[in-house]
Amino acid sequence: MAGQSITFGLHLDGQRATQPGNTLGESTLGPLGFLTFLETQLGLLALYPSQAERIVQYRECLQILDDDHRFYHRSFSVDPLGTAACLLAWRDQWALCGWDGDMPDDASKRLSDLAEVETIAATMVAASIGQRLKAIHLALQRRKPDIDQVQLVEPMKNFPGRWLAVLDALPVVEAVEPEGTGVGFLGALQVHLKEASAGQTLKKLSWQDDRSVIVVQAETRALAAHWLAPQLDNERPTLLVAGADGARLDAYLAAASSPRQGLKEVSAFRPALQVLPLALELLWDPLDYHALVQFLTHPVCPVPGHARRRLAEKIADAPGIGGEYWQRTLADIDVYYREEQAPRVRDQIAIWIEHARFSMEDGVPLDAVVERVSRLAEFFRQRLGETDTAKRVAFHAGYGQCHACLESLKGLQGQGTDRIRPRQLQKLVSQATASGSDNPLWLAEVGARLVVTQPGAAIEPTARVIWWQLAMPTLPSSDPWSASEVRTLKRAGVALSEVSDRFDQAAIEWLRPIMAAREQLILVLPPPSEEVHPVWQMIGAVIEQPKVVSLETLLVSGGDFMTPVTPVQLPEAKRWWQLPKYASISLREKESFSSLELLLFNPYQWLLRYPAALRPSRIVSVESDFRMFGNLAHGLVERYFLFSVSETMSDAEFNTWFAVAFAEVVDQGGAVLRMPGRGADLESFRFRLHQSMRTLRGQVAKAGMIKVVPEQVLSGKFEGGELSGSADLVMQNGRGERGIVDMKWSGIKKFPEKLKENRHLQLAIYAELLRQENGQWPSVAYYILDRARFFSPDNRFFPGAEVVPSASGENTAQLWQRFLATWRWRVEQIRAGRFEVVLDRISPTEESAPPAEAMSMETLNEAYNDYWALAGWEK
Repeated sequence: MAGQSITFGLHLDGQRATQPGNTLGESTLGPLGFLTFLETQLGLLALYPSQAERIVQYRECLQILDDDHRFYHRSFSVDPLGTAACLLAWRDQWALCGWDGDMPDDASKRLSDLAEVETIAATMVAASIGQRLKAIHLALQRRKPDIDQVQLVEPMKNFPGRWLAVLDALPVVEAVEPEGTGVGFLGALQVHLKEASAGQTLKKLSWQDDRSVIVVQAETRALAAHWLAPQLDNERPTLLVAGADGARLDAYLAAASSPRQGLKEVSAFRPALQVLPLALELLWDPLDYHALVQFLTHPVCPVPGHARRRLAEKIADAPGIGGEYWQRTLADIDVYYREEQAPRVRDQIAIWIEHARFSMEDGVPLDAVVERVSRLAEFFRQRLGETDTAKRVAFHAGYGQCHACLESLKGLQGQGTDRIRPRQLQKLVSQATASGSDNPLWLAEVGARLVVTQPGAAIEPTARVIWWQLAMPTLPSSDPWSASEVRTLKRAGVALSEVSDRFDQAAIEWLRPIMAAREQLILVLPPPSEEVHPVWQMIGAVIEQPKVVSLETLLVSGGDFMTPVTPVQLPEAKRWWQLPKYASISLREKESFSSLELLLFNPYQWLLRYPAALRPSRIVSVESDFRMFGNLAHGLVERYFLFSVSETMSDAEFNTWFAVAFAEVVDQGGAVLRMPGRGADLESFRFRLHQSMRTLRGQVAKAGMIKVVPEQVLSGKFEGGELSGSADLVMQNGRGERGIVDMKWSGIKKFPEKLKENRHLQLAIYAELLRQENGQWPSVAYYILDRARFFSPDNRFFPGAEVVPSASGENTAQLWQRFLATWRWRVEQIRAGRFEVVLDRISPTEESAPPAEAMSMETLNEAYNDYWALAGWEK
């Protein structure tokens, strides 16, 4: 039986570059594939550690020889793993290019230091590709693999030194660059590009529209993919050169019922690979609550589903662990899982959330990290038999990441390291993750074409070549060594290629897809805002005014596989919505201030939120500072007034109480303020709230209050049915009079203005509910917490308040009557099926004017309008 025939190229790993045929003994291989083939043939196949483990091994070598005189000392002392990764990459490149570990005596400090490190790294660090090729070369002196010929894609001179040594021992057929056999204008373009690349000066070609060359461009990749998808649906043999964002193209192919091409981009951000870094981020004190929310809401998480969702909602609402709110959430979780499962769920919560945390300055003990990574590895291991293919592949990727990280951690332990700091732990996880994993759902399907992601892999002529997203590639970079160091390396046997030679070879490889086309070449340029591929500049140098078709124009005119799209006008914004007669809207049986505010001042919001029950999608995330400050302040004031001896506290006793209570409240509901960079925010909040509560204590004492009830639940009735609410503070003085205080974190201009205009509706509603209890109207006031300012329409009940009398002379009781008139007016409209859309961008109509006895209208803050976009658009 004949031996193997190998086609070998530097860019063929992972490429689908040749048509499948009915042949045996023929393989198309890149460097990694050919390396494995040779090791298998020669009996050298072995299980090699990950690159992350090799970095840890090389770190130990650097550490053994490290002192103040080593060139890498300062970098190594700051970032040992990063320094080890960089220097190991240098060492591996030299080994691939022929280095045996020695340096001339006159070598520079950098080179001589690395040569000394190599004396111990040669036995302590797992073999690199260059060292494995050296072993293959030695084995080839003793036995021959079953190979008839090796057809090279690139010239021999382009291969690194170790590959050259191996190829010299094999039956090699030298590479021949394709000439290009295209027809029509395509053929002429190929000839001109070939001659121009050889340095000839040519007259530019005039563009010929024979459709052998088509160049298109769209403002977005989405439109480009939409246009290209049908092109791949015919039977013409096609090579697809997939540049940037190939996964998007595959998505459009699937939508067009065409076979996916398997353009599954490798990413380190696959869900299964995100769990480990998030789990380790939770080890640090202060805790990053944003990371905790991400961990709990992640689709792959060791904490059971319902429990983590409930905990995420609690953390988002009140960032903190512990306290009454936390215990209440845990109790709800216990009820859900019942006695059989609740203890196990509680154990998982304790392991992953309620665990010890460690100072970023001191670092975390490696034992704690190893335990955590081991638990996560076990979590993935138990799921490796998952029947769903996509999940199984994802769990394998997560397990592999944890295993690589665990081996690196154990390597550090073996080197005597007992603690690790955040930056080094992040670096280690990043190295264990490497380039990530691909999308297991997007495999190539039956009918997929030839696909390459590297232009240099276009080695087989085909009828049509499509180059998707001709964007700027990564260009060859210069080496980090000086000219004298390069000469020294050459004397040490390291044959490094010149940067200019790498550019020349890249230019040749860029032309291969164009030369491979026999009948048609389609180039899809990136969006105009992006830099184009150098090959497009090469084309522009040999063609006079290349014709680029704008795909946006085809949206209107049609043609070239593009169906014309008739523009559809967006719904116009209207001040009034009229429901059809068959749509009857019922009023709610129970209202509150928040629902009535929408009904009165923006009825379409009330319609969509309550009768229509439209809810915005909610991404669980930590709330804004504004809301958090308000919640914390309200919580601390409530705690104070519920404290049995609050009324008799001296200032000194209050200060002592405040220091302890404030810390507890922040830890349980505002712990994001303890995160790095938030110290100034925390101290500012502490100072303002302390001053505010001292002032509030003074106001209560001055008014002679004998009873203060925080968060008092109120209920009653009105013409529309039941009415309920919760007043921040209800106070009672020695005369038996009562008052309501509505606390706001901020709003120093807004709320005094409400009193002045007699528009304090929330207070009026609460006052009416309190009046229904004993027939007396209570006094009302606003307390602006961040400014420690107390505002009231008069000082009869609150003698220390800043008086803001009503400009009209009306009082809270009259405001209640105006509210009722306004409510009746809106209800009449609702029963007629009419709902006003009150937005600044839509002008009011005559119908927008309320009756004289009603409240004047106001525009609610549109930032809190979840339905703003549903109101329509301007022409």
